[in-house]
Amino acid sequence: MGKPGKAERERRRVHFTADRVAKFACEPGKAQAFFWDDEARGLGVRVTAAGAKSYVFEGWLHGKSFRMTIGSLREWPIDGPAGETKTARFEARRLKNLTDQGIDPRHLEAEKRAKVDAAREQAKAQVALVADAWAAYLAYHRERMALPYAKKKWGARHFADHERLAQAGGAKYKRGQGETKQGPLYPLLQMRLADVNAAALAEWMRKEAADRPSTARQAFVLFRTFWRWCADRPEYSGIRDAAAIASKDLRAEVPVAQNKRFDVLERAHMKAWFAAVRAIPNPIISAYLQGLALTGARREELAGLRWENVDFGLGAIWIRDKVRAEGRKVPLTPYLASLLRALPRRNEWVFSSPGAKDGKIAEPRIAHVRALDAAGLPHVTLHGLRRTFASLAEWVEMPHGIVAQIMGHTPSATAERHYISRPLELLAVWHTKYEAWILKEAGIEFAAKADAPRLQIVG
Repeated sequence: MGKPGKAERERRRVHFTADRVAKFACEPGKAQAFFWDDEARGLGVRVTAAGAKSYVFEGWLHGKSFRMTIGSLREWPIDGPAGETKTARFEARRLKNLTDQGIDPRHLEAEKRAKVDAAREQAKAQVALVADAWAAYLAYHRERMALPYAKKKWGARHFADHERLAQAGGAKYKRGQGETKQGPLYPLLQMRLADVNAAALAEWMRKEAADRPSTARQAFVLFRTFWRWCADRPEYSGIRDAAAIASKDLRAEVPVAQNKRFDVLERAHMKAWFAAVRAIPNPIISAYLQGLALTGARREELAGLRWENVDFGLGAIWIRDKVRAEGRKVPLTPYLASLLRALPRRNEWVFSSPGAKDGKIAEPRIAHVRALDAAGLPHVTLHGLRRTFASLAEWVEMPHGIVAQIMGHTPSATAERHYISRPLELLAVWHTKYEAWILKEAGIEFAAKADAPRLQIVG
C-alpha cells in the first residue's frame, strides 16, 4: 500500500496521548494504517490489520521521503519527565534534527549496529578456543579438497596428518592392542586464542620435543601454517598474536630437521636393507617398500595403485600423480612384477589391507622402521626411498630426463616440457637395467621367466 495523500495525512494528524494511541485501529480491508502526531513532526504510529502498533518516523532527504521504525509502544512512551530521552517525541525530534542537517539517520543506525555486532564478536572471540579456529581451518580445506578446479589443495594424507597430530588420544586401536597417543597439537587446541603467545608456544614446543622431536617439528610446521591462515580471517585477526609464531625463543626450541641429504639409502646398504624388508612377515608391506625403492614413486601414489592399472602383458603400470591429472605410465620391471603377481587380490587395491577403512595399505612406516633397526641401518623415511631411487640411478648412468619421467617430476627445461616424449620402451631399457643392478648389489638371485613380457624398442 502506498503512502497516504496530504489530505489523508492531515485528517489523521492528532495530538498523541496514551489513550488516543491505544484506540488507533486499521480500517477494515486494509493491511495497515498510519496516524501522525501534530506536535512532533514526522512522528507516527503504524497499525497493522492484526492490531500490532509501533512508532515510526517519516523524514525527507534530497527530495525523497523515507520511513524508519522507532520501536514498539511498550518500549517507547509518548512523553516523559523533563530530561527523559527515551520517548517517542524526543526521538522523532532528534531524527528530524538530523535530516535537517542532511544526515540520513538510517546510516547512523546501521553504523551503530555494526559497532555493536563487532563488539559482540570481539567479546566472543576473546573466549574462543584454538580448537574452534582449528575446526574451521580443517572444514575450509575439506571443502577445497572437494573442488576439482581448486589449486594447491590438500591431499587425503596431509589432511589425516592434521587430524592425527591434534587427536586427544586414549581411543582404542582399530587393529591390535593399545590406545592412540595424544597428538602434540592437542594441548594448544585447549588454549584460548588470546592466550597463545611466544612464551606459551616455546614452553609447548620444549615439552613436546623432549619426547618426540620429529613429530614435534611436524606439528610446529602445521601449526605455523594454521596461525598464518588465522591472520587472514577477520574473526580471529584481532585477538591473535601474529608475531608469536616468529619468536626467536620459539624457533630455538624447534628440533632441527633431518638433513635430507642423509635421508637416503646408500649402495652399501642395499644387501642389508633388502634382506630385512624381504623378511617382513606381511608380504603386502614387503612388496610395497621394495616397490618404493625400485620405482621412485611417492608413497601415496604407490599405495593407491589399482589392479586395473597393472598390465602384466605389456609390462607397465599406470600411476596417478600430483603433477599430471592423467597420471604417468612407467615400466613394470621383471622383479617387481614377480612381487605383484604373488600378492592376494582381496579388492581393487594392489597393496590391500583388510583392516584399513578404505581397503588399502595405510601405515607401512612402522614395519619399515623395525626393518631398519633389525638391519642396523640409519633411519630413512618412506620419502627417503624415493630419494634413493634418484641417487642410485646415477650408478647405471640413467639419463636425468628418464629418471624424472619415471619419478613423475615436473619437467624443468623447455625441451623436456614441450618436445621430448620418451616411449615406454625406452624407459623400460633403463629401468630394467637399474633393477638388475639393484638386485645384484642386494645379493638377490632372480631370473625372469622366459615368457615374461619384455618391452623392446621397435623401429
